[in-house]
Amino acid sequence: MRKTVTLSIFSFFLISCVSTTPPTSPKEQIQYIDLTSDDKKELVNEYWVVEKRQDPKYPVDAAKEGLSGCVDLVVGIQKNGKAGGYKVKKSYPEGVFEKHAAAALNNWQWSASDKNTDKAPVLTTIKLDFMVSNSKNKAEAEKQCGFSHKQ
Repeated sequence: MRKTVTLSIFSFFLISCVSTTPPTSPKEQIQYIDLTSDDKKELVNEYWVVEKRQDPKYPVDAAKEGLSGCVDLVVGIQKNGKAGGYKVKKSYPEGVFEKHAAAALNNWQWSASDKNTDKAPVLTTIKLDFMVSNSKNKAEAEKQCGFSHKQ
C-alpha cells in the first residue's frame, strides 16, 4: 500500500512537470527586398526615407594616430523603420571604425515612403566615411574609400 501511494504521488509530480505550453517556433524570417547591388541601391528611396541620422563618433585612438577610413555596411531596414541588423561589407582600415559605425547606425530612423504603404523591409548598403585632417594614411584612404580629403 505504501508503495502504491508513493508511486501515485511520484506520478502526480511527474505529470505536473509536463508543460502544457506549446513549443515556441523559431522567430519568423523577415523577407527583405534586396537592394544591395550597385544597380538597385538608389531604389531604397522609393521604400524608405531617413528621418533621423546620427553621425558616428570618431574613435579617439584613430584620431590620435591620424587615421582616416570608411565602413561599408549592409543594413536591414525593418517595418518599424529601424535598423534590424548589419553586416560589414568592407572597412578600411579593418577593425578601426566598425563599432562606431554600427553604434551610430543603431540610432538611425527611417520612415516609409508614400509608395511603401506596406512598410516592406529592405536590405541596403550604407557607407560611412571617417576623415581627419593631416591624415597619415590619406592616399590609401582615398583609394580604398573613394573620397578625397579637403583641407
